[in-house]
Amino acid sequence: MKKLARELISRVPELTVQRAGEMAMANAHLNKPYLEKTVADLAEEVSTETGDSAIVVAAGPSLHLNDSISKILESGYEGTIICADGAMGHCLRNGLVPDYVLTLDPHPTRISRWFGDSEIGLVEVEEDDYFRRQDLDPHLRIDEVTRNTELIEIVDRHGPQIKAVVSTSASQRVTKRCIDSGMAIYWWNPLLDDFEAPGSLTAQVFALNNVPCLASGGNAGTASWVIAHAVLGMKRVALVGMDFSYAPGTPLRNTQYYNEIEEIFGDQTEDAFISVRNPHLKQTWYTDPAYYWYRQSFLEMAVLADCETYNCSEGGILFGKGINFTPLMEFLNAN
Repeated sequence: MKKLARELISRVPELTVQRAGEMAMANAHLNKPYLEKTVADLAEEVSTETGDSAIVVAAGPSLHLNDSISKILESGYEGTIICADGAMGHCLRNGLVPDYVLTLDPHPTRISRWFGDSEIGLVEVEEDDYFRRQDLDPHLRIDEVTRNTELIEIVDRHGPQIKAVVSTSASQRVTKRCIDSGMAIYWWNPLLDDFEAPGSLTAQVFALNNVPCLASGGNAGTASWVIAHAVLGMKRVALVGMDFSYAPGTPLRNTQYYNEIEEIFGDQTEDAFISVRNPHLKQTWYTDPAYYWYRQSFLEMAVLADCETYNCSEGGILFGKGINFTPLMEFLNAN
């Protein structure tokens, strides 16, 4: 690992708060009028009829490469399905209606597009190339306005069947889409920083709304896993699309944080990326400092979690102590 990558990994928490802390706080103020139910209410409503296993669907490239949704549907799996916002469209288009969708990122415009954004305009689409570059849902790369309209329709059709687990840091556009689509919303506060530290943003948000705070690991996939075991009480949690990395051969430009890294480091951009050999797959995937930090945070949390965690992504770099790296069909056949 090159020196630049190591330095960036160590600074991810600090840079995240600098980039999104004030935005998250502002959104928490705007969302306060909508705070009716929280994840504490969600915990009381959990039904034991579906058993104590869950599948968390994240939006990594392995989700598409391995056709994970078809495998889940064909198996007749009857447990709980929780998906990160970036994976919801893929799930719905392929016939899988999740029980829960979780959203976290405070970005003012991008995240609402995972729900189909009724406020999106052509100029906004043209000015932000994120959806043309991203690998989370390749379906949305082409003819973005038409695909957004299709997503609005399918989310509105299935919204009443889905419970939205929404961070108070989410933008108003996300909140509006959840409400307009008929989703029941359950709120939570992300741990933005050390709650006990002087001037803690997390403590300020909690003082504002008294909503339960949860560790998110910095991303919607990890936060969905936290909800599965810490809130819903699931004892066996499988992960699909939880890669924290990019598939071999993915152009650097199609990575999640490429623009931000290039803006800061220019000609040194390539030095910020990290190759990781997955011994289970005998493949080398590559990642960036943010994803690598997410991976390390997940591994630290996994050994403390009150559940068995099975990474059934069949891709990516999430392996280590506390993780059972397992083929998806093996988990499905056992549940």
